[in-house]
Amino acid sequence: MEMDNLKNKYLEFGDYEDNFYGTKYDSIREVVRAGRTCLLDCSVQAVSKLRNSEFMPYVVFLAAPSVSCMKAMYEYGMSMGFTEKWKRDETFRKTLETSTYIEREYNYLMDLILLCDNIETTFEQLNYHLNNLLTEPQWVPAKWLY
Repeated sequence: MEMDNLKNKYLEFGDYEDNFYGTKYDSIREVVRAGRTCLLDCSVQAVSKLRNSEFMPYVVFLAAPSVSCMKAMYEYGMSMGFTEKWKRDETFRKTLETSTYIEREYNYLMDLILLCDNIETTFEQLNYHLNNLLTEPQWVPAKWLY
């Protein structure tokens, strides 16, 4: 795995708790060749590597809501048993700061920005826009086509 990373075969590569993980370009290509949609949750650096004529991604950024909204959503998740680990207010503030920074500095990489202040509504909006991709023409840089 480390050798493949040195050969730039990974979109993203890292380690967590002494385990290596990564997303190979060939895995993405395989999904696309099979006629399926490849959905990735990746870093901004990875998005910039994917924005080319080979992959032609549609990039959706899920922007963080207010701290109070995130806290309420998290508390609801805890009440439903989705998580047991409590987060501090500082964690929510940092999430909002990071989200704001990414949106401001990298919005040129994004095709769609959705405020994730309600899971159901955000899912409906995302589904609507993804369905439009199947029927509506999309803008892509001319150099991707010629």
